[in-house]
This record gives sequence, structure tokens and C-alpha cells, in this order.
Amino acid sequence: MKRSRTPGRQVGSSRRVFVDTGVYAVERISEDDERRAVETIKRHADKSYSLCDASSFVVMERLKMSDAMSFDEDFRTYGRIVVHPVE
Repeated sequence: MKRSRTPGRQVGSSRRVFVDTGVYAVERISEDDERRAVETIKRHADKSYSLCDASSFVVMERLKMSDAMSFDEDFRTYGRIVVHPVE
């Protein structure tokens, strides 16, 4: 396993270094989010959204988030999220 630059932390452990620092919050999906994600996939049958993509969409909507950084083209095709380029 790779060691991080932060003593006592390992990259690849069950909790990533950036999460451990408290800089980012981890938002868990609820049962309602999961149900809505499946509905999103069914509603957009012409797209190839994964459950992970659709879950991200519904959680972002629940949290009233409108912007994202993504390499994934699905966020652009969803049309409700402003995608900023990742450099």
C-alpha cells in the first residue's frame, strides 16, 4: 500500500486522506435517493447513466448543488448541472 505524505495515513485505506482531513464531507444516499436514482435511469432510458451517476444527480439536487467538476460526459448530458472543466 502506498504511503501518503501525512504521517500515519495510508493512500488506499477505507478512508481516503482528503476525507480524513475534514476538508470534504461525505454525503450518504438515503433510500429515497436510491429510489429517485432508479426512476432517473428509467426516465432517461436513452442515456447510459449508471446508478452511481443517477445517485449523484439526485443527491446534488437534494442538496441544491448546481455545479460540478467531472470528467464524466453524463453530467453534461443530464443538463441540470453546470460542469466545470477539470484541468
